[in-house]
Amino acid sequence: MKRLALLWLLACTAQAQSPYENLTPEQIMARSMTELSPGLYSFGSFGERSLVVITPDGVIATDPTNAEHAAAMRAAIAELTDQPVRYLVYSHQHWDHVPGGQIFKDEGATVISHANCVPHFQARPNSELVMPDDTVQGGERIELGGRQLTLMYFGRNHGDCLLVMQLDNSDVLFVNDLVTPYSVGLGFFPDYYPGEYLRTLKEIEALPGWSRITGNHGIPVAPRDALSQRRRYVEALMQAVEAAMDSGEYQGEALYDAIELPEEFRNMRGYDRHIRRAAERMAYYYGMGW
Repeated sequence: MKRLALLWLLACTAQAQSPYENLTPEQIMARSMTELSPGLYSFGSFGERSLVVITPDGVIATDPTNAEHAAAMRAAIAELTDQPVRYLVYSHQHWDHVPGGQIFKDEGATVISHANCVPHFQARPNSELVMPDDTVQGGERIELGGRQLTLMYFGRNHGDCLLVMQLDNSDVLFVNDLVTPYSVGLGFFPDYYPGEYLRTLKEIEALPGWSRITGNHGIPVAPRDALSQRRRYVEALMQAVEAAMDSGEYQGEALYDAIELPEEFRNMRGYDRHIRRAAERMAYYYGMGW
């Protein structure tokens, strides 16, 4: 198994077999505002991204991630509109997404998350976290300036409070950490429920009216097949691990070393770096039920 000595982002980028395989370190770190459709933007860098909706009556922003990112996002918004940020939405509870929102709270933004996020926030206090003012259950819409941002909830998948979002009349879904385009993601699937994660990807695929995705990490926007590829990868990984376990031929560490997926998935970012740990994660899923 190849062992890479580079940082995760650089390693994953170097392995990419996609139009984005030649990103330089400078491009990975640089923040920018990318228009996805009228009034809808992705702000950030390869490592951290937020969704921004600009309307005549104000702005909706998501995922401040940290104070530095939030300040840069606020400055980028100011270059496009003098309207205030009226809503700040947390896509889910993880600490690489929710700190840093005080700059938006200070200008009067209402902070929103799924209700299930609140117990996580309470159990692990963070001085840089602004607690939600309002919570949702999923299916609600934020209406502002003639636009509607729908907040969808698919149950447990990546954590238990993740919101998928779609702006009216846009073909783009904000899928957060469910998909990093053309990447296998982190090997041990931290805070993923594999079976329910796979169910969620299938349910999103079945939704009408979308053809592109954007998320919290990676490139600003990707075609529908980037989500389908991640779903196929998870399916292939789970099937390969289950078959290897059922065969009885491999035990323990030997099983993790034996898993090799078809070429389509070996060309995804991070495959060599993460496949062994991904196999280990699925072995725990089938062996212990979690």
